[in-house]
Amino acid sequence: MLEMEQYTCTNCPMGCPLQLTHEGENILEVFDYQCNRGLKYAKQEFSDPRRSLSTTVAISHARWARLPVKVSAPIPKDRVIEAAREIHQLQIESPVKRGQVLMSNFLGEKDIEVVALRSMERIS
Repeated sequence: MLEMEQYTCTNCPMGCPLQLTHEGENILEVFDYQCNRGLKYAKQEFSDPRRSLSTTVAISHARWARLPVKVSAPIPKDRVIEAAREIHQLQIESPVKRGQVLMSNFLGEKDIEVVALRSMERIS
């Protein structure tokens, strides 16, 4: 049975409305995209929707009590809450350098890491 999905592309500020037709898991056509990024976005969103995640973790012996972190690559959309909960369980000890990997193989995905977004020196 032919079905249609509608998305709004988030790859640039234009926010193109996209329409994707499919039969089951098979994509037949994508309409209304203005560039190849929109085409790629619609296909990705249909087959394997992913999201970026930035948050904070507790850090001790630092100037501030929270350290901003992010995941190095988008994670499956249906695992965002699980990912946030896992990251929030981290207890980091200063010092930390920007770009430092705090968790590897995050959510069992070998290419995804949790990375520090700023450096924090140790204070007494």
